[in-house]
Amino acid sequence: MLCAGKVKLSTSSSEGKTIITKISEPGDVLGLNATISNRPYEVTAEMIEPGQANFISRDALLQFMREYGEVAVRVAEQLSRNYYTAYEEIRTLGLSTSPSEKFAKLLLGWCKTTNNGDPLQVKLTLTHEEIAEMIGTTRETVSRLFSEFKKRQLVQLKGATLVIRNKAALQKMVNS
Repeated sequence: MLCAGKVKLSTSSSEGKTIITKISEPGDVLGLNATISNRPYEVTAEMIEPGQANFISRDALLQFMREYGEVAVRVAEQLSRNYYTAYEEIRTLGLSTSPSEKFAKLLLGWCKTTNNGDPLQVKLTLTHEEIAEMIGTTRETVSRLFSEFKKRQLVQLKGATLVIRNKAALQKMVNS
């Protein structure tokens, strides 16, 4: 269970190609599917900011689920969310027609909507290489996309903070 911080989850092919599958945040249960299915966890977890994770053994979790049905329901809900997240990622990587569409979708996924109409801001903790690994492209393409999106005034970089200046235009790119 991730209690604090952020974790980069990635997997690699036998040829050494890596893809980042998710950035986990506090409250996420890492390895739940592997724990429940009693199979190896085939994902690498790397802290990308200081944090804390607590370990729960498989036996303790299964016993807890047996004793408290509500916990079992919550586990089923989490596994369902994991499934749909993975499905959406596969759809994005496999069916998006262009790197710019994938990049726009990633940026929109990072956005936290504000209630007061302020610009959407995201602390950028990933390198261009890591972003490329998330959308199945190259570091060079990500750098080019950042430049293009800044030129089109879709985004703005202020140090490590990414400001989404035109969310509607990004949504249009994804929905076209």
